[in-house]
Amino acid sequence: MNESDDESVLRDNLRTQALSPEALARIRRATEAEWRAQVGPARRRWMPVGTAAATLIAAVATWTLWSRGQQEIPGAPLARVERIDAPGAVELGSWWGESALNVDAELHAGQRLGLRGNTLLSLVGGGNLRLARDSEVQVMSAESVRLVRGEMYVDIPPGSRGARSFVAITDAGEFRHLGTQFAIAVSDGATRLRVREGSVQWHTLQGESTVNAGTEISIDRKRNVTRQNIDSSGVNWAWTETMAPDPDIENRPLGDFLDWVARETGRELVLADDATREQVARIRMHGDVHGLPPLEALKVVMASTSLRLDLSAGVIRVSFAGGSTARN
Repeated sequence: MNESDDESVLRDNLRTQALSPEALARIRRATEAEWRAQVGPARRRWMPVGTAAATLIAAVATWTLWSRGQQEIPGAPLARVERIDAPGAVELGSWWGESALNVDAELHAGQRLGLRGNTLLSLVGGGNLRLARDSEVQVMSAESVRLVRGEMYVDIPPGSRGARSFVAITDAGEFRHLGTQFAIAVSDGATRLRVREGSVQWHTLQGESTVNAGTEISIDRKRNVTRQNIDSSGVNWAWTETMAPDPDIENRPLGDFLDWVARETGRELVLADDATREQVARIRMHGDVHGLPPLEALKVVMASTSLRLDLSAGVIRVSFAGGSTARN
């Protein structure tokens, strides 16, 4: 069967919009990478033609969803590695087996990663991706990642990526950010989505829906869906906060830092009164808090001011304690 016959079979067997030649080329590249990783060089010559065709059709069903409207630049990177916790991370499926993944490495389509420690990625174009230990992901393009197993956290502040999209893919469909923070997990064939901020568009071959902040949905192997409300702060988000990018506080306004901590921890920031707001607006910070989780960094910074800090469930409350002048 020649190349044009392959495309004809695909169109006849899928109830989806016909793919562009560019999309088909991307599918072939990704399918070949997946095939090589699964069968290995010793078994490649024995792979039945029918199996290869079935694999390609399955790949099209997933790729058709997220490829619509994509303007992929060949070879463009998805992200840069910012931080890796012990015991590290590896690239899977290379010709020489596993290879260590290092800080500052760029990630491109076709790479498969095994995360043994929590890992922070800086997305090209804006935002960051946090991968939990014992997760496995596959980079599909410069704007999409497939979560094979484990959990990942997507942090894309509103307006930070301009017209660029970002898509998380699982067997349950694709999940597109709408200026948001969300966590997605895959375990035993089931997918769980938790939206912390903004909204997420969930696309499947059957249609699409919007999942808003404060909502958790679970999709089991049989595609049964359950929904429940979820808090934006607390234990469900604890691991994501430990992997927050380090803020640069030198000579920055205290108010900016307080807003950052509130967003990273999903808490409401409350400034007690006008005197407090005046102090927060006046104070500029010095030094750094690199390596500290947001709440620990907050305690360190606030200890150098005359402001009082109170932490309760879901709230950061700052008040003016009076007395000595805050250092700035």
